[in-house]
Amino acid sequence: MEDQFLRMAGHVGHPITVAAFALVIAAFTFSFTLRAGRPVVAWLSAFVFLGLGIAPYAVSAFLQKRGVYRIQVFVVRPDQSSADIAQIKSSNNGEFKMIDGGWELDVPPRARPAEGKLTFSAAVKDEFLKGSSTLVLAQDYYPTVTIPLTAETSAKIRGVVVDESMVAIEGAAVSVGDYPEVAVTDSKGNFVLPAHAGNGQTIEIHAQKGALKGHLSARAGKVIEIILSKE
Repeated sequence: MEDQFLRMAGHVGHPITVAAFALVIAAFTFSFTLRAGRPVVAWLSAFVFLGLGIAPYAVSAFLQKRGVYRIQVFVVRPDQSSADIAQIKSSNNGEFKMIDGGWELDVPPRARPAEGKLTFSAAVKDEFLKGSSTLVLAQDYYPTVTIPLTAETSAKIRGVVVDESMVAIEGAAVSVGDYPEVAVTDSKGNFVLPAHAGNGQTIEIHAQKGALKGHLSARAGKVIEIILSKE
């Protein structure tokens, strides 16, 4: 039973709630060990649990007295899994430190924005994910922020379409993957298309004019050259 209480308390972040859990655990432990005929153990266990529970509350009260906000930041992927490795930034350029499952940022009075509004951003570049979230600092000096990540899709793909003799092809239709957008090359064979991906992410490019066709795997955000030929 004590282990169950501790596991529950381990998932509770707010110091007031932790203190409440500690009080319940202390009372339970005191009652159980006292009935077992071990009064010394009962008192000792009760004091230990109360001390562990009151410690975070005391820290929080101390921070609040100084006007310091202690913000916990968690980053979540689109599948709701936790992103433990990410690039985190805040609008006040604060310094983050890693905690279990996320990050922590202390905001002293001098670093608090005039309107109390902070913006947080996160990116997982290897997965081409990014996200942001906003927090208004108010009466809660122990707030939590969750940053939901979404797929990066802002990149474009630019390039030129030529034939096997390296002559620019005008009027070729160019598309990305299975997306419906089609760009038609100009007199110099140039085109621009949304990549539906993040910069550096590999995409598939298709181009065609009449019997001439071309296909290329390229990285979004780059300038490419597609050579059309008869298949």
